[in-house]
Amino acid sequence: MRYSRFYDWKTEILMEDILDTTLDDISKPVWENMVESPIIDHVSASIPLCKYKLKLKYGGFFRLAKNTSRKIYCFGSQKCIYIDTWSYNLSRLNEEVIRRYSSKENPEFSISYVDKYARDQSFIELDSDEKFMAMLSMYEDEKEVTIYVTTDHNHDSNNCRPSNHLFDKIDEPHDDSDYCPSEESYYSHLSSDNEDPYEWMNDDDEVYSFSKNSLSMNVGTKFENSKVFRGKQQAYIDMYGKWEDSFMKMDAFREELLNRNQGSVVEIDFDVVGDKKHFKRFFISLAACSRGFVAGCRPYVSLDACHLKGKFNGVLAAATGVDANNSIFPIAYSVLESENTQSWTWFLESLKKSIGTPSGLVISSDMQKGNFKKQFRGEFFSKKLWDAANTYLPASHDILLNEISDVSQAAIKYLNNNHKKVWSKSKFGTTSKCDYNTNNISESFNSWIGALRYQPVLDLLDGVREKLIKRFDKKRMLVKKWNGVLVPIAKNHLEDISKNLGEYEVSRCSDNHAEVKCKGKRWEVNLYERKCSCRVWQVTGLPCVHASAFIAFTRDVNWDKYVDSCYIVQKVKEAYAFEIAPMPGADQWMQKEWEKIYPPIIKRPVGRPKKKRIKSSGESKRRHKCPRCCEYGHREKTCKNPAPQDLKASQTSTSKRRSKCPR
Repeated sequence: MRYSRFYDWKTEILMEDILDTTLDDISKPVWENMVESPIIDHVSASIPLCKYKLKLKYGGFFRLAKNTSRKIYCFGSQKCIYIDTWSYNLSRLNEEVIRRYSSKENPEFSISYVDKYARDQSFIELDSDEKFMAMLSMYEDEKEVTIYVTTDHNHDSNNCRPSNHLFDKIDEPHDDSDYCPSEESYYSHLSSDNEDPYEWMNDDDEVYSFSKNSLSMNVGTKFENSKVFRGKQQAYIDMYGKWEDSFMKMDAFREELLNRNQGSVVEIDFDVVGDKKHFKRFFISLAACSRGFVAGCRPYVSLDACHLKGKFNGVLAAATGVDANNSIFPIAYSVLESENTQSWTWFLESLKKSIGTPSGLVISSDMQKGNFKKQFRGEFFSKKLWDAANTYLPASHDILLNEISDVSQAAIKYLNNNHKKVWSKSKFGTTSKCDYNTNNISESFNSWIGALRYQPVLDLLDGVREKLIKRFDKKRMLVKKWNGVLVPIAKNHLEDISKNLGEYEVSRCSDNHAEVKCKGKRWEVNLYERKCSCRVWQVTGLPCVHASAFIAFTRDVNWDKYVDSCYIVQKVKEAYAFEIAPMPGADQWMQKEWEKIYPPIIKRPVGRPKKKRIKSSGESKRRHKCPRCCEYGHREKTCKNPAPQDLKASQTSTSKRRSKCPR
């Protein structure tokens, strides 16, 4: 048996070419996979035929996508049929659907399609010929419509039957683990129709096959990049809905946050182009975070932004604080179009509404990091600059800069012109009790949010909120296990500096005043004012080694009173004492006629988006050491250097041996 193509009434129909079959007997078009389709009656030659494509999806069910009111059809099969709109009607469609469920007795099903003129996603049920003709008229321009079939058998309480209403309630909310296993799950996620119904006949590539009853595939199976990409995109849509739909619920999400978290600051900004509102920025600072920061954290805020990895470009900016135990404390986060002066100004103005201006507030950012090392290379400049940044003494800072100036006046001129902010610990104030001169706090936040950056914007914002709820609860449970007045980080510090104090010589001037000498250097310590001439005690709030030598000299057993009050356990309790209100699913949010929000106007750059973080020039790179010659830059298999004599003598016959390089 072979196949040929016949053209009749301007409609291409694939038929079996059998010797005893004539052209007049041809009356049955077939499915794309050669399954017989409903009969299409001949019409008069005076009436033009209208070729129409019906995409029939059956065997699955509807469920709500996460954080949206959009319904998605899960785990069904799909068949395509080309019909003539002059002779095809609803009764023939019902007959074809019954054939799809031939294994069931008297199946009860409903047929529906999407109303393309509705503002939000809406389904219209096909229960009359009038609605069937209205559907054909609605999709007259496309000449193609998708029809969904659901039955009582594959429709449980967790799913949504298609109806004329968008917001159908469900009995049980779904979450991240809401995944419906099915025999046809793998096929449903990756299958798609070809635009050409005969394309499969001319495909000379490898045939890809798999079992519907198992998710496993044969070893060595190859897939085209386009198929893998479509499968990945379909999986994202099944889990989170369409990327564009994520922006349509922004107003409802903002209203729900404000209603449930009184005192929060939630801002949204748009780009208005003509009569359309395009998403631009979104800022969230929950009341529990802002109030907890003011009540229990030091006045230190670290700013940074990381790139989003989804379909639309943008950055996730965050303001992160530090609690009493030196753990990150998220204060606010925001989705911005990019890092520029306007977006950061908008972010900081919104942050000011949230936390105000606490006394001694310090704002740290990573602006222009690493630029000095790009201009002035070499170990000398790098070491001297870091020493100048880490010293607490202004005099030592000036000496180190003078050493740099002696080598290169241009280096000092560059620092004065481009780094006018405070970047050395010798210039730090004594109110914030923080000595951070890196952006490690912000990098920790970026690592904490993890894979959320790959999700749509609404899921990203809501996912961070969920992580905040879990983090606050975890900290509240942890602090209940702590004993004593000080937090663990302060206790460990006192334990470390109280050791090996024998080389320090203390000359007491009064009960609270003394000189401390060590290795030819001398410092002044005042226990009453909690001061030391090295400035470490004043900047960090924790006793320095010189102060601990004086405290040990006085035989005082109560060391807790020499630690600043920002390190007590009560501060941690106050920081995490406020509640972040729970939120229901998107289908239970306030139902209101919100103005439609369109995706942001952002031009994607050329090339594949980068996945790995761009390391700064100051970060050390891992180098591989050859276990044979103990040198860097090559592997053992390609090593051409002679092996040490002691290594040759100690080699054994085993292929696996440890490196003999000195440590």
